[in-house]
Amino acid sequence: MIRRFACIAIAGFASGVVQADSSSAKAAPLSAKDVLSVSGGRIHLDGAPFAEISFNKFDLFWALHDELRAGRALTPDNPALLAQEKALRNLRSLGFRSIRFFAYPWGEKAAAKWTDPESRRMILEALDQVVALSEKHGIGLMWGLGCSQFTDDAEHLRELCADPESANRRHLRAYLREVVGRYRHSPAVLAWEITNELTLSADIGDEKRLWEGKRMPSLASVADFYQDVSLAIKHEDPLRLIHNGGSNPREHQWNLHLGKGWIRDTREEQFRCFELLFKDKAVDLIDIHYYLGNRDGIEVAAEDGGVRWIGLADYMDFSRRLGKPLIIGEFGRPVALSGGKDLRQETPDYFATYSDASAALPWVNRLLDEVVRSEVQLSYWWAYQSDRAMDRDDPSRMDVSLERNPEIVRAIADSNKKLRKRLGVPAGPPAP
Repeated sequence: MIRRFACIAIAGFASGVVQADSSSAKAAPLSAKDVLSVSGGRIHLDGAPFAEISFNKFDLFWALHDELRAGRALTPDNPALLAQEKALRNLRSLGFRSIRFFAYPWGEKAAAKWTDPESRRMILEALDQVVALSEKHGIGLMWGLGCSQFTDDAEHLRELCADPESANRRHLRAYLREVVGRYRHSPAVLAWEITNELTLSADIGDEKRLWEGKRMPSLASVADFYQDVSLAIKHEDPLRLIHNGGSNPREHQWNLHLGKGWIRDTREEQFRCFELLFKDKAVDLIDIHYYLGNRDGIEVAAEDGGVRWIGLADYMDFSRRLGKPLIIGEFGRPVALSGGKDLRQETPDYFATYSDASAALPWVNRLLDEVVRSEVQLSYWWAYQSDRAMDRDDPSRMDVSLERNPEIVRAIADSNKKLRKRLGVPAGPPAP
């Protein structure tokens, strides 16, 4: 990562298969100090405790992959490549050492994308570029593998999660062997993420767990899926930590699991969800997503029949009880017009857009202050600089950048420094 970056050479395009030159891996074998590890219940990097409030750069791979799909080569003067490199350079200049990103094309039918030779070639070429850029600029990657996307019309999430011998699970294992095996030698890869927000699909729908015509998994089968995929990843790469990829369980998750319907859980019932997913399992880091809107917590049922709020202090307690560090893979505050209602009806001073930084900053800082107080070691704001056309004129967009809203970016950078100071964590080496 930050210590010795030997960029992967891209080769083999003429044969239709992109291959990484392994000579750098042989010259610089990695140890546990080069990637995230856990010692004494704390996350470490470079042999010392590590902490960071940084960003999701969710479209880092997507932007490059879209260029290849459009027939545009990733030459040094490619505008999309230059934009992504600029984003990484800017983040590193502000002191950030890691990002979270999605490393697979979004959407279902992932197996078809992987088994098609030309599609796989483009995926690997884009990933090679991501790794090369990250090594060049000293940015570590929380690598979202997207494992729950291996579904199709015949096998839905239920089959993927519950049946280890399903066709798509076999395709998934082949994908993991190649991708994890290919990039495990890069110091840019800090940890592997199983998939994004799979728990939100657990036990929803009608009495047959059908949701919009799709067969949904149970929470128990999600736990089994996490375990099976974690072991498959560790077989290829025993060095790196694995995290689930969020989200935190729904406020009704335990009661949905028990078949009681959309009844709010108590705090202890929420913990039982975490216990089912993570106790004595191969997942190393408990990853939640934490979006608050105009409130400062998640509403659950109180033991007396009323309501109460739980927040990061509660989730940190859950993680301590399970003996695994907590990280926040995504966090942020949606703008006022989110989720089909206007939050300003409840809270008139809530902000309407991140373009109005003066209105957004008080709410942003309240959330950042909670993260610092909670002492969660790793958190990733949603998100830094989306280059998607669909986001450019969207007033509800949540991504920020130095060009659009530098005040918010610098507030996050300042909170990163506050967290490191609070935990006694060094800032790390300067940017390359």
